Amino acid sequence: MDSIDQKIIEMLRFNAREAFSTLGKAVDLSAPAVGKRVKQLEKNGIIEGYSLRLNHDKLGVTVKAYINLKIHQSSTIRTAYNQIKPIKEVERCDRITGEDSLCILGFFKDNKALITFLERISQYGVPNTSIILET
Repeated sequence: MDSIDQKIIEMLRFNAREAFSTLGKAVDLSAPAVGKRVKQLEKNGIIEGYSLRLNHDKLGVTVKAYINLKIHQSSTIRTAYNQIKPIKEVERCDRITGEDSLCILGFFKDNKALITFLERISQYGVPNTSIILET
């Protein structure tokens, strides 16, 4: 990976749908040459995939929260992780070190939806919730 690849990655981080022609102008290469580089970065596992960023406000989300979960028993960490991660309100679910076992970032329609989620995950452990005020 050279400085051109690094510049391409930097631009794709900002906009994963950027046209190869636009990327090519920035790194002084043709669109097909950029396409080859991107394919090689994908093949080498440097680019693992592309994601979607949503405007949660426009989707009716009014509550955003970090929820740290202290698991009841260490043997249930993997189970809790596998059950919580696919829930539609969960943006991220990370295993972490320290007293808590999981850190969850969730987006909820309202407080009632957050409460329902907390009740659902409390079977695995004790949640500690921090509401996001501003991002």
